[in-house]
Amino acid sequence: MDMSGHMHLLVDIAMEERDYHDALVVRRFLETFNRKDNHLVEAELPRLDAHIANLDGYNEYLRQRNRKPLKNGGRIGRKREYLFVTDEASSLKDEETTAEQASLFIEFLTLNGLDSLRTSASKSSPMNIAIFAFIRYWRRKGILAPQHIVSANAIYRFLTEDCNIRREATIKSFYNVFNHCEDIQNQEMDDKVADFFAQR
Repeated sequence: MDMSGHMHLLVDIAMEERDYHDALVVRRFLETFNRKDNHLVEAELPRLDAHIANLDGYNEYLRQRNRKPLKNGGRIGRKREYLFVTDEASSLKDEETTAEQASLFIEFLTLNGLDSLRTSASKSSPMNIAIFAFIRYWRRKGILAPQHIVSANAIYRFLTEDCNIRREATIKSFYNVFNHCEDIQNQEMDDKVADFFAQR
């Protein structure tokens, strides 16, 4: 069997898939191969495209992907990100845990004279050092799932919407500094957070 025959067989197998994510993986492979190897599989792409277009969820995926970006870099209809969620699949806000931990965080700020601070995009802000110390504690205790990706937007919303901390930094400036950042290490603050929870 020549190479084109193998590609035809690969598409036959891909067309048995009912999950558009898996079918798209094959499609991207074929498209790359098509560009690099004299268009051997050009005839196979329309056949696979027709199959993918009929798969459940694919049209919704296209609508979400093609939405116009907002000025802040997000997309219309994008799910809001929360610090505490009921489960990773749904991304629904865990209202009970959020309220409980927000109350504790506010209490900690008050006890340590930090409750007058506003949001800041500085890594040296005691407010930010405190929230990242809390995040590390929450992870250690399983309050935050180890696999849960904590976004800067979720932290900002927790501070401003759940803890009612006054805004100085915008969500965009906060995101630019803290996205994918959980490494603001401060042993003194970690010890304060541990002592605070030990007394609860």
